Amino acid sequence: FTQADVGLALGTLYGNVFSQTTICRFEALQLSFKNMCKLKPLIQKWLEEADSTTGSSTSVDKMAAQSRKRKKRTSIEVTVKGALESHFVKCPKPSAAEITQLADQLQLEKE
Repeated sequence: FTQADVGLALGTLYGNVFSQTTICRFEALQLSFKNMCKLKPLIQKWLEEADSTTGSSTSVDKMAAQSRKRKKRTSIEVTVKGALESHFVKCPKPSAAEITQLADQLQLEKE
C-alpha cells in the first residue's frame, strides 16, 4: 500500500483522512509526540486488519482501489505566464475583482 492509500483507508475506517505527508512523517518519526500518540493506535489497527486479510479481497483492498483522483497539473502558455508575471509585479496582491478581470482577459479559469 502507498502512504496515500494508508491515509485514505484511515479516513474511510475511522473518519479522519490523513495526507500522504502525515503518513510519511509518522514513518520517519517527525511528528510531535502528541500526534504520534494519536496516530499510532489507528495505524496499528489498520495494519492488523491489512495483515490478517492478506491474500483475500477485503475492505482494505477495496479502499486501496479507490485511490483519490489527482488534479491535472496546470500548464500555462508562455505568453499567458508573462502577462500574469507582469501584472503581479505591478500588483502583488490583486483583489478578487482584479483576479476575475485578469482571468477573463487571458481566458483562464479564476482558480
